[in-house]
Amino acid sequence: MKTLATLLGALFTTISYANTLPVAQINTTEGYPYKHVIFKAQRVELHYSELENGIECRVKVVDDKLQHSSDIQQVSRKKFKQSPMAACLTRTTAKQILAKL
Repeated sequence: MKTLATLLGALFTTISYANTLPVAQINTTEGYPYKHVIFKAQRVELHYSELENGIECRVKVVDDKLQHSSDIQQVSRKKFKQSPMAACLTRTTAKQILAKL
């Protein structure tokens, strides 16, 4: 019985870890409006996939009253590496989100 409880505990722990997404903090030097969106929102997620010809990405901003996902952008690796937020979230959209935060 004790072995069964231990086995079930290990199984549920493994399942919960398997469903978590990898999280990485990205330091940004990008100014207005991106920096303000990052500081005002509860959570900012940058989702991206590496393709043969570049990067496909989008930004998701989460706050108490707002959950906004940008349109998917296809950008070069160089542009993504230099400024990931600006590459994946247009300045106009970032200003609109900032106005709602």
